[in-house]
Amino acid sequence: MAALTRLLGIPSDHQFAAEHWRPLTRAEAMQRNPYYTARLPPDAHLYSCDRLGDDGRCTAHDERPLVCRGYPWYERPVSDMELADPGCGYFYDVVVTCVIPRPEM
Repeated sequence: MAALTRLLGIPSDHQFAAEHWRPLTRAEAMQRNPYYTARLPPDAHLYSCDRLGDDGRCTAHDERPLVCRGYPWYERPVSDMELADPGCGYFYDVVVTCVIPRPEM
């Protein structure tokens, strides 16, 4: 994965986090984004990134690492977390698998 992300020009999650993130308490995170923070597990690790603009949007969007590309869903199915602002730019496509039986089966 590291070789592929390097080839695509996507920085390492660890390097990006070390350079741009700082830990937040849950109270600080609730002040910044109560809608999202309230939906996270109580033991979630919370951070602030210095690459976020005043409007809360990423200023490093094209070169953001994989961990940022997964926000706000990460390892959860995308439909499990509703977005506070549907116009924020995040979206997901609904993929439907259809099985059509062949007559000889």
